[in-house]
Amino acid sequence: MNKKKKKYQYPWRYNNQFRLLVDGKAYFSAMLQSIENASDCILFETYLVNSGQITTRFIDAFCAARKRGVHVYMLLDEYGCMELKAHDRKRLSDAGVEILFYHPVKLLTPATSLQRDHRKLLSIDNSVAYIGGAGITDEFTPAAGDHYWHDVMMQVIGPLVHDIDNSFYRLWNKHHHKQIILRDIPEESVENYENRARLLVAAGTEENEILRATVKHIRSCQEKAWITSPYLISSWKLRRAIRYAAHKGVDVRLLLPGPYSDHPWISWGIQRYYSRLLKAGVKIYEFQPRFSHAKIILCDDWFTLGSSNLDRWDQLLNLDSNIEIYDTHCNQHIVRLFEDDFSNSKRVELKYWKQRPLLQHIREWIAGIAISILGYIGIKFKR
Repeated sequence: MNKKKKKYQYPWRYNNQFRLLVDGKAYFSAMLQSIENASDCILFETYLVNSGQITTRFIDAFCAARKRGVHVYMLLDEYGCMELKAHDRKRLSDAGVEILFYHPVKLLTPATSLQRDHRKLLSIDNSVAYIGGAGITDEFTPAAGDHYWHDVMMQVIGPLVHDIDNSFYRLWNKHHHKQIILRDIPEESVENYENRARLLVAAGTEENEILRATVKHIRSCQEKAWITSPYLISSWKLRRAIRYAAHKGVDVRLLLPGPYSDHPWISWGIQRYYSRLLKAGVKIYEFQPRFSHAKIILCDDWFTLGSSNLDRWDQLLNLDSNIEIYDTHCNQHIVRLFEDDFSNSKRVELKYWKQRPLLQHIREWIAGIAISILGYIGIKFKR
């Protein structure tokens, strides 16, 4: 008997407008402008917030919005925001910003302490939203130097914003005593079936729509499957789908961090899989100029982007959100982004990879042990 097909939490939405924003100067400027234009309600959820220049600008904008009478709700991961200083937190609370810190870290409750909110989204007045992989820290801006982090956010206008808001409300109401009334999602007329998008959510292995959609599209794609992720310590199921696509002649490319990474040992762990992937026909590129923190999967005319790193820790423990999109115009922008990044990357060739020094083998082996230990912990405390 076939297993009952799992349903997705949110339906396809049509008639949306998308704008791809590449690197901090573009997406931070757009996000701050939207906050300044807010007249009713701001929803902000993220994993990483560190005190610094860009965070000060966001705090200024949030406080100014409250002064105008705008309701501001911030859902922050407690662990990811450990470097948000006390005076910044006080500024927000004194301004009347509603703040919920997700899962405070407690040694006596390791299960909930390890389960983090990794989502990154901003929604303004139920009309425009931003979703992607960037946190609020100077590491994503030129203030960090020439090697500031490379990432993307997607601006969304249209019915999909209602689902992004709904996902925020559900999590907020589950963990906060002050409930937010869920807004009704209006019915929409379908005008263009070729422009459709859906919010994907992930909360552990049993509810991981992002991994499910990704594996499905990699296995069924016909021309290309291009993937970029900073921490691609993937499941066996995903690696098998990648090799399967390459074996049938699909142009499979992985764009991974090169010399710059916030966790070099994770990159060494990823490199354990290089030989087998290269032998299967997968092309591997390492981004050279900066640390690439973007998380995008492109399969023919479909793509998804968001907060999911597609690593085992993410899949077992974290809350994540992506959007999957069919949109010809936006797809072309994603293709150009990949092509630009490939041109700034070093391709890994199998014949040279086999000649890597002994030290590299040792690094991969040690990183593999560390990752296996983390994987065991993740399985023990998974959602």
